[in-house]
Amino acid sequence: METQQLLSIYPQATISPRPSVAKNMVCVAIDVGKYICIDTTNLSNRELSLLELLTHTKSNATTGDAWSEFLTGRHTTAPQTTAKKLQLLQFRVRFTERHADRSQWLSAIADTFEHVLHRAFITADSGYLLLTESLTDTSADLASLLALIDNDFYTNTHLFIGSTHRSSQDLPTTFALEQQLFSQNQQDTIVTLSSSLLPFLVNQHQPELQALRNSLSLDSDNKQLIRALYHTQGNVRQAASKLFLHRNTLLYRIEKFERCNGLNLKNMDDLVYCYLLTLGQVINQVEK
Repeated sequence: METQQLLSIYPQATISPRPSVAKNMVCVAIDVGKYICIDTTNLSNRELSLLELLTHTKSNATTGDAWSEFLTGRHTTAPQTTAKKLQLLQFRVRFTERHADRSQWLSAIADTFEHVLHRAFITADSGYLLLTESLTDTSADLASLLALIDNDFYTNTHLFIGSTHRSSQDLPTTFALEQQLFSQNQQDTIVTLSSSLLPFLVNQHQPELQALRNSLSLDSDNKQLIRALYHTQGNVRQAASKLFLHRNTLLYRIEKFERCNGLNLKNMDDLVYCYLLTLGQVINQVEK
């Protein structure tokens, strides 16, 4: 369906660069990085049914799935569980075989992990696993495990590692936020909350950050310097190696940056502040 047709049918809709996490909003992807967001509060059942077809919100979902109903906000009461911890892993999968058995694939990926309380598709190509223990595998280990599944099923799978909760009551809010974070990273096989949240928060305050950014000298060399120091936790020797510089040369650049901007990159608060400003300029790129 064309964008203008959707806007004519739903005149209250807005176009956004990201899907909304608001409870009564439904977002339809119309292009890469572009969504039509529609407030469903006053829509008729027929209009809601049309939106369900457009967004595939019921495709391949588990019938009578209490956890999915709770996580997506359709029910407000969490299913009973004795688990003391709950962690959500969200997946996005592309099936290259037209008649692929999604239920077999879902069983296979669930069997890959321990302590799986529930698993489900919520759309034709995305869903989640709910764990009762925090995941301890490294990103490299998880990528290797997914590669084995993809090889068996001819799929292309991406995984988002969500936060761990002591109570199930906050899961719907977290689920919606993590869905949004996951949707903004289409490149990485393994996406983590810690790597996604900071760019997301920075993007919410671009006008303010731009004003701060204008006050600093942030040429390409300084941006590389700041990112190298940040990604090595301020370790001068490792940052110098990363930039193929002598340690003394790097120290000179740090001192020069402080003279020009009044910020000491050997101080973690100053370093994080400067990194946030550089991150705002590459918000649509994947940080390495």
